[in-house]
Amino acid sequence: MAINGEIGVVLDNGVLRPERQLPLPEHTRLVIAIRRIEVTAQSEAWARAEFRRSREQGGIRLEGWRPTRDEVHERR
Repeated sequence: MAINGEIGVVLDNGVLRPERQLPLPEHTRLVIAIRRIEVTAQSEAWARAEFRRSREQGGIRLEGWRPTRDEVHERR
């Protein structure tokens, strides 16, 4: 099985932890490349502007109706 691409990780007490679940079985061995992400005032301003734009276009909904757990899992 080959998985290529990028995934964010966080260093937590000396252990790299992925920011999202990986579709791999436990104890899978991987080779990774490490690149530090620098946060600058410019990159933060860009991220905030992108968030605002996405929210205005309806891509991010922070208020309003939210489904119940049963509705999310289609339980009846």
